[in-house]
Amino acid sequence: MWMDVGRKVWGTRESIDARGLTNMAESPPQKIQTSDLAQLLAWYERNLCACTLKDPRGHAVRFDAGRFAYMIKLRSKAGSKVKKPAKIAQQIKAGKLGNYDFGGFDPERAATLSWIPMVILRPTLIATNRNLLIPGDELYVKELDKAGYRYKVLYCRRVSANLLVPVTSFPRSKIGSLAQGILWP
Repeated sequence: MWMDVGRKVWGTRESIDARGLTNMAESPPQKIQTSDLAQLLAWYERNLCACTLKDPRGHAVRFDAGRFAYMIKLRSKAGSKVKKPAKIAQQIKAGKLGNYDFGGFDPERAATLSWIPMVILRPTLIATNRNLLIPGDELYVKELDKAGYRYKVLYCRRVSANLLVPVTSFPRSKIGSLAQGILWP
């Protein structure tokens, strides 16, 4: 959330950027406390796929179960990226696949899925994607008022003028050059 310098909001940490705007870092929501893939997928579908989240520009970010594997960095037993993630999500939901069928996932990405709505609804900034290794057109960044990871980032691909779909998301300690090409604010 950005606001004029000098205005205080309880429970947030203020910092002033080069444009003289005050950035209000927020405390993140509670992390998801499960490592069970079926429970994670159910949370993901109920809290992210079942709704359309709109950023401050009015652009929608729409999730689908096919992105679940990438959002938690689910790995095959061989340790590589899983293939056919939409089919895998269906099989996890049907109870045909479980944790034991995979080589694991990133527990920090999974636990911080609950932070994604805040990243979209109240981003610190939205920028063009400058990372050549991660596909996507835009990057949402949210500064957090917490120790450890200071930012949560969400990479999205634009599919129409006012619609984006997520590519991946993860917490970061710093954003550095990612904050170039700012689209909002």
